[in-house]
Amino acid sequence: MSAMAVADELAGTEDEREALARVREATGESDGPMERHGVRCFLIAERLAADRGREIDREVLLIASLLHDLGLYEEVAEGDAYVTDGRHYAERMLSDRPGWDGERLRLLGDAIERHHELRSQWDAGAEVELLRLADRVELAGGLIRCGIPREWLRDLGERVPRDGTYGEIARMVAHALRERPLTMAKIFVRGKGK
Repeated sequence: MSAMAVADELAGTEDEREALARVREATGESDGPMERHGVRCFLIAERLAADRGREIDREVLLIASLLHDLGLYEEVAEGDAYVTDGRHYAERMLSDRPGWDGERLRLLGDAIERHHELRSQWDAGAEVELLRLADRVELAGGLIRCGIPREWLRDLGERVPRDGTYGEIARMVAHALRERPLTMAKIFVRGKGK
């Protein structure tokens, strides 16, 4: 199964399909590095939840995983920290849709905005902490595993290849550093969040 097929298979609800379409629109490609990064983050977060016996709102977690770095793209950027821009983008996308009450939107927004926090985010919700951990595991390439077996991560990398991920993220972060350096400092110096 191709990585694109994995993403399309995961996106089962209308809102999940909309989030996937928005990733493809912002990045200008299907099955691109950022899409695959989001898919891997979701699958890692789902595995972490299962390993810890945590119940999750799957739709919130999948949409947050897909959209969590979109604030890096000009089509989404508003001029704030990219994690805040991504939060606002996701909230606008879903605020008038059925089933997205204030609590679910808060949970989605916190998961996106707090995914670089240095401290645990369990108090904000399982989805928030699981995405934070998953993003670290994903970007560490197996150096940080949070208890996930290396073999499982290796299999995930074969199913949803990591090709181009570091280059795409580096390119987008470098662009954001040039365009809005002070907002990037808020994220990477002390962590962004509440």
